[in-house]
Amino acid sequence: MGIPRRTRYCPMMETSRYKGYRIVAHPYELHECRRWAADLEIRRAGRVKPVGVASDFASEAEAVTACAGLARRIIDGRVVGCSIDRLAGPWHKAWWLKRFRNGDLMRRMFPVGIVILAVGAWLLYRGVTFTSNRDVLEVGGIKVTAKERRSVPPWAGAAIIAVGAGLIIFGARKRA
Repeated sequence: MGIPRRTRYCPMMETSRYKGYRIVAHPYELHECRRWAADLEIRRAGRVKPVGVASDFASEAEAVTACAGLARRIIDGRVVGCSIDRLAGPWHKAWWLKRFRNGDLMRRMFPVGIVILAVGAWLLYRGVTFTSNRDVLEVGGIKVTAKERRSVPPWAGAAIIAVGAGLIIFGARKRA
């Protein structure tokens, strides 16, 4: 007899929520037997786990209900061989934290530290001056302003050098 072909997808997908996950069922009608099947997705925080449903059902509603029940059992960990560990991690464990643990981010700190150290040394050695406008007198509609030349204090350059040195040290460390 062979595998039944899909005739049409239902124009709407059925969505529900369970324990912070979004369960999405895509029901479709099988061509030869006029029965229904559904594709299932479990979603969380932009990540998707597709799950194959190996059954057919008498109606569209029955297919959607069965998918929702299967998804709940998967989320609860009651289906052997189907895991959502990849989706289960909390959102605060972001990609950059994993890269930090692997050392990729640490190695990238080294050249950034060199640039920051150079900027701090230049600031400490040469100093940076800037002009600012200060209101001296305001009488009626007349305003007198003065331009002042100010410089960045030397301790700021020393602080920037310390930050750059810290980034170089942490970036040069080898993973154990």
